[in-house]
Amino acid sequence: MRALSHLLLCLITGMSLLSVSAADTAPPRYREQAVSAVGDVLKHFWAGSPDEGHIAGTSHGLPISSPKHERGILWERAMLYITLENLWQVTGDATLLQRLRADWNYTKKMFSVAQLEACGQASGINWAADDAGWSALMYLAAHHATGDADALARARGLVRASFDHWLDDQLGGGLWYSDKHERKSLYQTALVLAALKIHELTGDEYFHEQALKCYAWMETHLLREDGLYWCEYAAAGPTGKNRPKDIHEAGSVVFLGGNMAMGVIHARLFRSTHDDKYRERALRNATGLLKYLTTAEGVFIDDRDAWTNGVFAGNWAREILSLPGADSGLRTALRKTADSIFSKARTPAGFFGGSWSGPAEGEASIWWKKRSLPEQIMTSASAVNMIVAACIE
Repeated sequence: MRALSHLLLCLITGMSLLSVSAADTAPPRYREQAVSAVGDVLKHFWAGSPDEGHIAGTSHGLPISSPKHERGILWERAMLYITLENLWQVTGDATLLQRLRADWNYTKKMFSVAQLEACGQASGINWAADDAGWSALMYLAAHHATGDADALARARGLVRASFDHWLDDQLGGGLWYSDKHERKSLYQTALVLAALKIHELTGDEYFHEQALKCYAWMETHLLREDGLYWCEYAAAGPTGKNRPKDIHEAGSVVFLGGNMAMGVIHARLFRSTHDDKYRERALRNATGLLKYLTTAEGVFIDDRDAWTNGVFAGNWAREILSLPGADSGLRTALRKTADSIFSKARTPAGFFGGSWSGPAEGEASIWWKKRSLPEQIMTSASAVNMIVAACIE
């Protein structure tokens, strides 16, 4: 199928077949690492049996012991749900599908329809645009895995509410990050991707139009000369515009996760419109990732957000690495990152840290010092999703 899709893309774009690399079969150990890493995380964050259990409720990423608050924070569970669904796409494992169904049923039981679709500070659920984006992507993952129409309906409701709540013409357009209206950011990519998927599934033009508005704003206001995207934009312009090279672990003016998401958006627009400018934009961004967001050893830098930097890795691997003209170094970087996380960023207990080049914990890990801990569901799930992405072919 990959070869056929490459052939069709070449015919569409007029590119030479020689520009498309052959499918790269991942060595078995990458799938083995992925299955092992997901198994580690499930030991800590899954309650009950695969068919009747659920992802543990967490607050600040840590399991909740009080029955009064057992449902936990919605977007935190989304980080692990998205990772489980990513591995299920790779393996087709029936037990993983049981878990995805069971957890979605649990989520519907613990949260009302109104709560699942609510956004904004007063909602008490999806406080900011990124929270709403992670939740919407979880609903869509649930719909993909289970076929439940409720999951798609909740995604539609939440994404529409988010556009209504945060999208305006100030600062040139785009979504506010939160109700404080201080800045707009690359984190809105999650809602844009959710909106594009809803349009694909339903044909509702509203979601396509709103997604393209936000996409155009990010392309206009956040794009840098190096092909990357600034993370934040306020009244004075991009945050950190006077220090553009300030890109490092646990602190950055860009955002690895958001940049991967922009690449995926470009790729989807290329495939839906057949306009080659979107492929070129995706590859431009990918070149920036390789040049500025990897270490000297070729490992991706967990630069800004140890809780979410890996959330788009599965889509990125599927949709960027298969583009005509994609650099083989991208796959190499992803595999080096997976190897590094698995061997250097795993604790003895089977949690995964934000310092992907290691160590997982202790004073030598800047993420550990900043209290983004391996024991938090988001930190471990984000890292493990990078491991899962490396076995995607």
